[in-house]
Amino acid sequence: MENKQFYIRVNGQEVEVTEEVYRAYVRPVSALRRRERRESRCLVKGRRYGLVRCKADCGKCPYYSAGNKLRGGVLSLDALREAGYDGASEEDTERDLSEREENSGKTAALHKAIGRLTERQKEMVRMVYFEGKTQEEVAAYYGVSKQAVSNAMQRIYAALRRNLEKIRKN
Repeated sequence: MENKQFYIRVNGQEVEVTEEVYRAYVRPVSALRRRERRESRCLVKGRRYGLVRCKADCGKCPYYSAGNKLRGGVLSLDALREAGYDGASEEDTERDLSEREENSGKTAALHKAIGRLTERQKEMVRMVYFEGKTQEEVAAYYGVSKQAVSNAMQRIYAALRRNLEKIRKN
C-alpha cells in the first residue's frame, strides 16, 4: 500500500497533514468553488425541470455577448443599486415597522396565553410546535393513543382562544 503525503498551504508554506485533516479542509473549499462555478452560469429554461443552469460557452452566448450580465447570478446590493433600485420608500419602511410592532404584540399575547396553560399542555405545545414532533411521537412519549393527543390538542386550542380573548379584554 502506497503511503501518500498530504499538504495544505498555510501562510505561503506547505504543511504536512494527515489524510483526514486534508480531506476535512479540501472538501468545503472544493464545494465552495463548485458552487461559485455553478452560480456563474445563466439560468435557462429546461425541457423537463423548469430553470436549469446553462452548460454552453458564455463567450458564444448572444445574451452575454450583448453586454448583459449573467441571468441567475446571486443578487447583491451593489447590483441592485446599479440597476437603479435605491431601497425601500419611507412608507414601506414605516409600514414594515408598524407590522413588526403589531406582530410582536400578538406574539407577546400568545406567550402570555400559553403561560396560562397547565404544565402538561405547555409541554405538548412545546413538543409539537417548538420541537417539531408529530402527534404520533407525542403519543408514544406519553404512552397514549394518537387520538388522545389529537383530542388534547383540540382542548389546548380552545383554552388558548379563551386565554387570548381574556388578554384582549384586559
